[in-house]
Amino acid sequence: MSKSDNLSSLLMKYVLQEVYIVGGNIDYDINKGNVFTVPSNEHAEFNMFLDPLAAKTVFESKLNITLIPLQLQKRVGSFSAILNKLWTKNGTPESVFSRRLLSRQRKLQLRHSSYHHVDTFLGEILGVVILGGHSHLNLTYNFKPLKIVADGDISNVGQIIINEEQGKLVKVMGSVKVAAYYDHFAEVLRDQNQSAVIGSFHEQEKIWNTPPIRTYINQLIN
Repeated sequence: MSKSDNLSSLLMKYVLQEVYIVGGNIDYDINKGNVFTVPSNEHAEFNMFLDPLAAKTVFESKLNITLIPLQLQKRVGSFSAILNKLWTKNGTPESVFSRRLLSRQRKLQLRHSSYHHVDTFLGEILGVVILGGHSHLNLTYNFKPLKIVADGDISNVGQIIINEEQGKLVKVMGSVKVAAYYDHFAEVLRDQNQSAVIGSFHEQEKIWNTPPIRTYINQLIN
């Protein structure tokens, strides 16, 4: 299930005002899409391609949309740069886990052609970083009237076109200070005050094996 599909389902249940979408491809003259499974579709981005009807539902809604397009995700797709920032002796469990996960992805990308696209995961992280605060990332935006191609031939479904008459005015991120993004991501993960308190496996196992009522009584006593 694609992210747009999840969001279109939420629109039917809840009242939303604003969303950030990481995905979509625009500016075809410069940028190619990433639907590597369908070479004839040169300009779509994978999330939009997987469920164009869901994407169309979101883009035709009354939501205020901020789009972080594929071309911006590619600019922050350097595994080596972000891993260098994460390498530290005084890391938190979160920073260690992130470094190991990204390191494994990088190794897979280098060893197997099937994983050539995994660097777009760093673009997914960009969306989270921006939501958490971004005053120093020097972000720029443009507003563009966008429309999703949701029907037709497989070679064009999922593409985003600029349509002055029928398109929805979308806030499109145009640039980000890449070095500041890597620094911010690493600094947040290394922050001891933000780190979760992790107990031993023995303590966790004890919690799992304790009935809920007894756990509640123990909390009252202690």
